Order: sequence, then C-alpha cells, then structure tokens
Amino acid sequence: MKSLEQIKAPIIVNSLAYISLTITGLIFLSLFLPWRQTVTGSGKVTVFSPMERPQSINTQIDARIEKWHIEEGQLVKSGDLILELAEVKPEYLDERQLDKLIWQETALEQKREANKKLIASLKEQINSLYKFQDAALPSANLGIAQNQDKLNASQQKFRAAEQNYKTAKLNFDRREQLYEKGLNSKRDFELAELALIKAESELNAAEAKLSIARRDVSLARLDVTQVSANTSLKIQETEAKLAGALEKLANIDKLIYDLDIKISNFENRVEQRRVIAPVDGQIVKLKAYGSGEIIKAGSRLATIVPETSDRAVELYISDFFIPLIDIGREVRLQFAGWPALQFSGWPSVALGTFPGKVSVIDASVSENGMFRILVKPDLDRVESGRDENWPEAVQLRPGMKATGWVILDEVPVWYELWRILNGFAPSIMKTPKKHGGRKVKPK
Repeated sequence: MKSLEQIKAPIIVNSLAYISLTITGLIFLSLFLPWRQTVTGSGKVTVFSPMERPQSINTQIDARIEKWHIEEGQLVKSGDLILELAEVKPEYLDERQLDKLIWQETALEQKREANKKLIASLKEQINSLYKFQDAALPSANLGIAQNQDKLNASQQKFRAAEQNYKTAKLNFDRREQLYEKGLNSKRDFELAELALIKAESELNAAEAKLSIARRDVSLARLDVTQVSANTSLKIQETEAKLAGALEKLANIDKLIYDLDIKISNFENRVEQRRVIAPVDGQIVKLKAYGSGEIIKAGSRLATIVPETSDRAVELYISDFFIPLIDIGREVRLQFAGWPALQFSGWPSVALGTFPGKVSVIDASVSENGMFRILVKPDLDRVESGRDENWPEAVQLRPGMKATGWVILDEVPVWYELWRILNGFAPSIMKTPKKHGGRKVKPK
C-alpha cells in the first residue's frame, strides 16, 4: 500500500487530466452544434429607386449666368428656383420675338380661313356645273329628237313630191306623144306641161327642206357635244383651281405647324432660363460659376441628393458564391460608423447589425469582376419586433460603406469544418424558403 501511495499521481496532474478530458468532450460535442453558413460581401449604401438617387442638375440651353438663388448644402423643395440664366444667342435676344411669332401665326390662321372659304366656294361651283351638265344634256338631246322628227317628215314629203314628179313626167310624155300625133289638143298638152313644172317645183322645195332638216339634226348633235365639252372644260378649270387652293392650304398649315413648334420652343426656352429643383433634397457639389459667365447646354451646375427613405445596400459577391444566393435570403448588415459584432455561424447572437433581405441579383458581372446584389430592409423582422430598423436617412447616407453576411443553410459544425478543409462551396438548398433556409444534412 505504501508503494501504491508513492506512485500515485499528484493532484495537479489529475486536475489537468480532468480539464483536458472536459475540453475534449466539449470540443467533440461542439462538432454537432448547428452552424449557419454565410456568404460575406462588401459594398455601400445606395437608393433603391433610380428616380430618388443623387442626380445632376444641368442647364438645357447655352446661356449666361444671371443670378444664383441657393448656396452649397442648402435644402430645397421641388420647384424652388436655383439659378436664373440670360440668353446669349442672337435669335433669342429680341424680347418681342414671342409676340411677333404669335402675330405671324394669327395672320396665317386668317389666311387659312379665307382659303377654306375659297375651297368651299370652288366645291360648290363644281357641284353646280355638274348639275347644269346633268340638266343641259337631256335638253340638248331633246332638240336632236325634235329635229330628227322634222327630218323624218321632210323625208316623207320629199318621197311624196318625188312620186308626184314621176307621175307628172309620165303624163307629160304621154300627152306630148299624143299631141305630136294630133290625137290630143294643145291645151291638154300645156296643162300636162304645167303639172310637170309644178311637180318639179314641189320636188325641189321638198329636197331643200330635207337638206335643212338634215342640217338641223347635225347642228343639234353639235350642240350636245358643245354643251358637254363646255361644261367639262369649266369643271376641269374649277377643279384645277380647287387643287391649287388645297395645295395652298397645305402650305399654310405647314407654316402654322412650324410656327407652333417655334412658339412652343420659345416658351419652353423661356422656362429653361429658370433652373429649378427637380425634387426635394440637398444641393451639393455646387459648380463655381460666377455671374456673367457663359455656360454651354448640358453643363452640370450642381448635384442634388433627394430626401428619401427608399434605401438599399449594394453588395458585391464573388462568382464562387453567387449561385448560392436567391431572392428573399436574409442578410445581416454592418454599416460604417456603427460598432457591431457578427458571429458568422450564429447570426442570432450578432450585435449592432441590421436586418436585410436580398431583393435584386444582377444577371451579369460588374466591372470589378463580381456580381452585385441589392439588399433592402427586412420590414417583417422590424415590424414583428425581432430587429431594429435601419438608421435614419440623415445618419445613413448614400455612399457609406457596408458589410453584409448573406445567411444560407444550417449544418453541423463538423460538416462546416470538413467543407472548409476540402475547399467546398456552402450547401445549396434544393427548395429555398422565403426566409432563411432548411437544415442540410451532410451526406
């Protein structure tokens, strides 16, 4: 027993052994603790809506500085006057130019109304000529029919006179033969001669009337042709005048349209002489243009930072990790100037960080060779009281640096160590949830 007591280990050795066993056991147990995988990215604070991001205030015309109405860093409201400009181009120096343009437009409008009345009158003349043609042609055709009837009657009279002449001629020849033979008296012969002369006169008269009737028919037909030709010529002349009036009206309309553009441009240019604030915000980076200095169209006068609470953070992620991130992933954010403590594997014990959610993932790589994601505040966690909202806009300004941890899946610690030692990427969810992710069991 004495020898056993002599070989007994000292108390300090036993304590160290117990401590070592305890630490080993704790390390072994910690290997089975849950570990939340994360992807780290850095970037800056920005504004999510492009309409509310910092924007330049530019002049739209070549002009001369007349008077500044703001100072560097001044807060302005939408519509506040920033700068007054004066014209430098000769065509805009005449103060009465707008009145002259309006007077020219009024004169052209009066000319257009007169031309419209002329066009209406010419159209009415054309309609009247067509109506006259429609009425004159039937009347002329009726004259042809009447003369044709006279011609038919004259032809009948001519045929009757011709037949009487033939009969009188036969009678005269027979009486003449009988008279020469002494079988007929001289008186009968003379009566037959008189009848022949009368029949010949009647035949000549009927032939003359027939010629007159034929000529009247020809004249009636010429009248129809003349009426048609005259009315057609007048219609064509009036239509030519109408075409000219329409062309003149089109030219007047073009001149009025051009004047409208000039008047509108001049009125807009008058407004462009007053540079106003496009949104509520703060004037920064004011250009040092003095009174009387000439500036070109498009020159930047200042930058305005709109007042907005629509903030976001743009983080840049390596292409090695970007396939693991999807819309809706939770993000823990640390802003420059806010002390924070973030445990990568246990987001729940983070201090000084703020909640976010992935809203946008760029489809193409950025100029720095990394992919950009946009993170917006996680309002669900804020409204439920589980987290604090982002700092106020006056404290969290666009351009401030930010660091973010995109929260991925939950795995055991030993799996995470094994993954890091082998250089594997974090686990990818097969069916991602809206918030966070499901636990991944290592194979």
